[in-house]
Amino acid sequence: MKVFSAKYDPSYNTADNSLVNNMLKYPEIAKKIIELYPRYSMTYLLERLGFGASEKVIGANAFEWKVMGRYKKPAVLDVADATDRSAGDVVTYKIASAEAADEHCHLAVNDIVRIDTTGTRGLVTSVGTLNTGTDGQTDVTIKLLEAHSTDLTTSTKFAVIGSAFGQGSLGDEVGELYAYPETHRNHLTLSRRKVKINGIDLHDVTWVEHNGHRLWYFTKEQQMTDQFMYELELNRWFGKSSVSGVISFPGDAGSATAGFPVMGDGIIEQISNSNVFDYTPGSLTDAILTNVLASISLNTINATGNEYVVFTGMQGMVDFQKAMKAFLGNGSAAPIFTDKAGQDVQVGANFTTYYVLGNKMTLVHNPCFDDPNVSSITSGVSGFTGAAALSGAMVFMDMSAQDGVANVELIAKGAEGYNRNYVKKYVPGMINPNDPTSMMAANGNDTFECHIMSESGVIVRNPLSCGILKPTNLTL
Repeated sequence: MKVFSAKYDPSYNTADNSLVNNMLKYPEIAKKIIELYPRYSMTYLLERLGFGASEKVIGANAFEWKVMGRYKKPAVLDVADATDRSAGDVVTYKIASAEAADEHCHLAVNDIVRIDTTGTRGLVTSVGTLNTGTDGQTDVTIKLLEAHSTDLTTSTKFAVIGSAFGQGSLGDEVGELYAYPETHRNHLTLSRRKVKINGIDLHDVTWVEHNGHRLWYFTKEQQMTDQFMYELELNRWFGKSSVSGVISFPGDAGSATAGFPVMGDGIIEQISNSNVFDYTPGSLTDAILTNVLASISLNTINATGNEYVVFTGMQGMVDFQKAMKAFLGNGSAAPIFTDKAGQDVQVGANFTTYYVLGNKMTLVHNPCFDDPNVSSITSGVSGFTGAAALSGAMVFMDMSAQDGVANVELIAKGAEGYNRNYVKKYVPGMINPNDPTSMMAANGNDTFECHIMSESGVIVRNPLSCGILKPTNLTL
């Protein structure tokens, strides 16, 4: 893609080859335009790989997706038991679900369970009804197969390791359980900017050339477009939903914050409750980084073969490179990522790739973490403290795709040719940019306006497979 400046020429600069007009006809052009902004790393990478969500959002500004977790929820002891037990003892335990106070513990008669703190195995002989009046406790009677003398504290886990029946067992004795996927939701954020263009600004245009096609726009739009794209990137990292994220049922409208427009969560907000690790500034080691990757890879569909992208500021780039010398690969080669269709995509040379624990890990500079308007940077990368520690934050994103569905995706309002991911339009005043002889004007201003907008959001389908490694003095 080539970009170059020129002077306005009415014989060449027509409505037919105007970038704005063609974007209205062919919204997919916006995907190529975004490639002009590789420094906006997350937006650039998702658009370059084609990681756009397939969910269609037309009549609403919220979207939902399903995540199938483990089929059984954790069963934990709700009342401690300090009694020594012998093999063959029949004990009734107060067990609750670790997920929610009023959710059944998901144990069934004839389940074989293992107690995590003692390793003791036992057979469930009866399961009572859920008692919502005592924090969701359920009376579960277990016949122990082994003795133990270790105290069982609250939150001790009872894991189901099988289901046992004798010969001639009856079908109505078999436990029945069906697990439903969890419902996650985020909201689209409507972002807008505009600029007024005077008659003198009509002389300077910029051409974008790609695959033999040339489109133009007014050069004065560039500063506004740059700022708008950067604000989109910031919102996709630091955005906070103005609607309650608690979903009681699929399609639940939630609760909006009074006085705020509808806004969606950014990446950090979506994963900050999952895996957050701390490190001491200046003391980052390859062991710490390896442990973080190992921890979050346990929550992926496959423990190996995943593609992780680590987004960090310049201080994080320096510390990361120092810590990972032992894993440094060929830094001169541009890394290859896999898009949703399984095709290899080369995404540029400003990336450094490592291979750790059977996973591919690519380090990417995120300028949002170095923005002096976002985080006070007073000493460059020689030492960062206080708010400037944001430059040392590292966000580990699972960028893998399974069956054509990427873990991290962009979503925009629209479907069937209607797309509000990147919309730009002119509002003519006494100046009409495409038809100076027109007698029609939207207003009497001696300018015309250029408006740009995006109604979009970001999906992190499985936040548990992502993580954040941050300096100990940083609050996200």
